[in-house]
Formats: sequence, structure tokens, C-alpha cells
Amino acid sequence: MKSLQDLKATLTAIHEKDKKQIFQALITAEILALLLLAVVLTSVLKSGAEIPFLLILIFCCIAIGPVIPYAIMLIQADKRQQKIDEFVECLRKGEAVSNLNTYTDYKLILPLRLIRVRLFPMEYVQIVVGPGRKSYKLPLSEENVQPFRAFVSMAGTSTIAGNNPSANWSAN
Repeated sequence: MKSLQDLKATLTAIHEKDKKQIFQALITAEILALLLLAVVLTSVLKSGAEIPFLLILIFCCIAIGPVIPYAIMLIQADKRQQKIDEFVECLRKGEAVSNLNTYTDYKLILPLRLIRVRLFPMEYVQIVVGPGRKSYKLPLSEENVQPFRAFVSMAGTSTIAGNNPSANWSAN
């Protein structure tokens, strides 16, 4: 990352990859839920007993339930392009980055009996920018974490010194 345009292009490409991962995780979770529902329904229907209305509602929740968190993730992802533009504009204005944390988030975690299977990992960066302390949560790929940190720290120091003439010792 050598410029703000390059940063914006990289963040946008990773954002699109993250949206694809959300769709893949949604489809995987829904398939697993429907398989579970099929197993349960076959055992219930084999018994030949009448199915109570409450049990039918539970079966509907099993079928529809996995969609809800992924729908929320997709709504947040739709707003993310605006956040990327806003973040790049803040850096262009010269606002300083005061806090930068990275972490790995998994779109799908299968809690099996002894182990947890974690699928669809994505690195995220949580950034606080400027005097208004605006917070941004942006996706990064693993290989872009260090270049992103270097670029943001370089951009923050150079723009602060450029906007405040008293920050340079030779200006005094």
C-alpha cells in the first residue's frame, strides 16, 4: 500500500471477498440445519404420532434460524463500503489513528462434542480515528495486516506534521 487510492482499492477487494465468505457460510449453515431437520423429521414421522403445533414451530425455527445472523452480517457489509470511503477520507484529511487492533473472526463455528470447527476466517481491524474518535471495523486479509499497520502509522505521522507547523522543531 503506497497511496490512499491503493489502500481504498485493497480494502474494497477484501470487502468483496468478505461478502462472498458470508454467503458461503450462510449456505453451509443452512445446509447443515436442513440436514439436521431432515434427520429429526424422519425419526418423528416414523413414530406415526400426531405432531403438536409447538413442535412444528420449533422445526420452522430450525430451518429459518441460521439465516438471521448472516442476514445481519450482510446488512452490516452493505454499509461497509461507505465506511471504507469515510475512513480513507479521514486519512486524506490528516486525522490521526489513535487505536488500531486486529483480530480474527470466523463466520461459522461448529461446536462439536470435543472440538470446535472454525470455518471462513477473516482478519478484521478495529480503528479509532481523529478527534471525534470515530470507530471503524474493516476486513483485512492476513497478508495485508502488516502493510496496513505500516501505511496507517506512516500516513498518520506525516500528515500530522504537515498540518501543524509547530510540530516540527525547526519551525519554532
